[in-house]
Amino acid sequence: MGLFGRKRSGGERTRIFFATDIHGSESCFRKWLNAAEVYDARVLVLGGDLTGKVLVPFVAEPEGYRAEIHGEVVHARDEEELEKLRSQVRMMGRYDVLLAAEEEPLLEQPEELSRIFDQAIRESLARWVALIDERIGDREVAVTTMLGNDDDPRLAEVLRSSGIAAYAEDGPVELPGGYEMISVGFSTPTPWHTPRELSEEELAAKIEAMAAQLNDPSKAVFNLHCPPLESHLDQATKLDDELRPVTDAGGPVQIGVGSAAVRESIERHQPLLGLHGHVHESPGSEKIGTTISINPGSDYGDGILRGAILDLEPERGVRTWQIVQG
Repeated sequence: MGLFGRKRSGGERTRIFFATDIHGSESCFRKWLNAAEVYDARVLVLGGDLTGKVLVPFVAEPEGYRAEIHGEVVHARDEEELEKLRSQVRMMGRYDVLLAAEEEPLLEQPEELSRIFDQAIRESLARWVALIDERIGDREVAVTTMLGNDDDPRLAEVLRSSGIAAYAEDGPVELPGGYEMISVGFSTPTPWHTPRELSEEELAAKIEAMAAQLNDPSKAVFNLHCPPLESHLDQATKLDDELRPVTDAGGPVQIGVGSAAVRESIERHQPLLGLHGHVHESPGSEKIGTTISINPGSDYGDGILRGAILDLEPERGVRTWQIVQG
């Protein structure tokens, strides 16, 4: 799959901006989209876990709308106040929905609540897709998106509706500079039983099926949501059977929660670059053989975008990399 194959003046450098795990934060999404201009990036890669987890209903009242934000009841008494509060909710990675007073009881019915929540997520993601198409337009910027383990698989069709961004899991993507990228947004099993999880064996098979389509894996980018096992990129607090942190005399116990299949694929193919996420609290970089693997981490809850800037060159491979936030 080719993406914006036109050559661009200014040398052989291919600059990638990568971010992941924004979990519904419109603030983080807009910052990622703006990175093409801010960092002069030729490639924008949005990793998995795009959707959020909290719904904020705005219920109609005689004098406006009522909602609860951070445990505090707030009121919007006119359109200006309403739009300000709705924007605040979206920037926090939450979903706003307007309800008539008689619709509020629907939130107590699990099936109706799920329907309302799913619709809000879908509408938000559709707005993001439209914004990509509007902002990128005919600029010489390659854009890819994909789902992660936390995202409903049905949302892939929304991302595929973009006229600009490629859905990265559909197959190898050709990036400017002649590089190829494969992408897999699934994770290995988690304690939360998220929608897109695979066993290590299944994940390995999916990665290998993608890698088999590459012309030269050693000159490719492996965009794999799950980080490699036992690296600086997959360290998280160990949880007990009731999802409580496990501690010892030194404090919370840290363990590797990444994927053996991801690590083995990197060791076998030695791609130029590994792009990972999934473990928010473990930002950093690590060299596995000749491959540079990056996890920028995530602070989406505070509206802070963590991302990685990576420069690729034909002779030197990954010339520079830097994790940034803002």
